[in-house]
Amino acid sequence: MKGLNIAGQVLKAMVFAGLLAGCQNQDQVAPTESATATVGDQNAKTNAELKLVKEGATTLQYIKSGRFLGYLSKVSEAACYTIYSYDDSTGDLWITSKQYSKSSNTLIKEVKYKTSNKRCIKSIDITNNRTSEYKYNEVGRLDEVNISGGGVSQKKVFKYDYIPATGAERLSDITTSTPVGEFQRVNYFYTVGDQPAKQDKYFLNPENSGFDRYLTIFGKFSDVLVQRAQITPLPYTNQSKPFFQYYYGLDYNGYVSSITKEYYPLGYGYNAGKQTSYNLLTFSSQWGGI
Repeated sequence: MKGLNIAGQVLKAMVFAGLLAGCQNQDQVAPTESATATVGDQNAKTNAELKLVKEGATTLQYIKSGRFLGYLSKVSEAACYTIYSYDDSTGDLWITSKQYSKSSNTLIKEVKYKTSNKRCIKSIDITNNRTSEYKYNEVGRLDEVNISGGGVSQKKVFKYDYIPATGAERLSDITTSTPVGEFQRVNYFYTVGDQPAKQDKYFLNPENSGFDRYLTIFGKFSDVLVQRAQITPLPYTNQSKPFFQYYYGLDYNGYVSSITKEYYPLGYGYNAGKQTSYNLLTFSSQWGGI
């Protein structure tokens, strides 16, 4: 009986050694994306990190290895492309965004973002010589942005509606002002008529917020999708109020698969100049990048 136990232990050791050798050979042939992660951990992380790779004609790429694994690396649009780089050598993470013209390959715009705890606390628009300072509330919602330099002095104030049924907060409006007073308000709406709100399962910055749509370092603005937005000039004296309406198609997992946007430049109910766009969205855990 003792001999059988010893034989069994030897057999187990031989099987384990064989498996270990197989793993080592596999690593030599096809290295994992992270030297510190096991194959199982890496695959689990990749599968969990479902990412947007295409929105209409816009394609997105992400960093494929290293400590910035999964961070946005490139956004390519119809007329331009943007490259993102990351530097934490000073202790703070700085993100540099450089946008180039596709036709001439010349630099159009450069912005540097300083982040802390995954929130942008300062940005420097190198192109326009402007600096923005960001303030957040106790739960990490963006409250205020102060913009100065380049002949500009502006403040953006963000207000949220509290939803008792879910305990969520949703961006209600952004009001922009100068030292002489308010000049614009953007209102966001999350329901249309009797249609319910739609869960936002993959957060992007809302349109007309003034932020890079795909660089989500400003906190989350809502738990559901924006279905309407309206821009009101201030002080309001019966000017046109540009209006946006969004219709979403959802896939079987609840992710947005298509967006139809209707833009009414003269305001809701005025069809003159109306523009309609339709974009398909593609998500993947096998995202491309560098």
